[in-house]
Amino acid sequence: NVLEAAVYGIPVVFGPEYEKFAEAVGLVDAGAGFPIDNALELESELTRLLENEEDYLMAAEAAAKYVKGNAGATSVVLRYIQENRLLTN
Repeated sequence: NVLEAAVYGIPVVFGPEYEKFAEAVGLVDAGAGFPIDNALELESELTRLLENEEDYLMAAEAAAKYVKGNAGATSVVLRYIQENRLLTN
C-alpha cells in the first residue's frame, strides 16, 4: 500500500502499473510518488532522492501533505451509507 510510507512523509517508488490505484496517481501528481519501469530507473530514482536532500524533502513534504489532505474519507463514506440507509435489512 503506497499510503503506508506516505503517511510518515516518505516518498514512494513503485512499478509502472499504477494507474488503477487512485492513491498512487495522486502521489505522482503531488510529486511524492515515482513510478519506475526497470532496475536502472529504480537505482537512478533512489540515488537522486538519497543524494539530493532538497528533492527528498520536497517529496517527503508532498507525501505527508497528500495524506493529510485526503484524511477523513472513511467518515464521509460512512455518513453517506447511513444517510442513504444502505445497510438496512
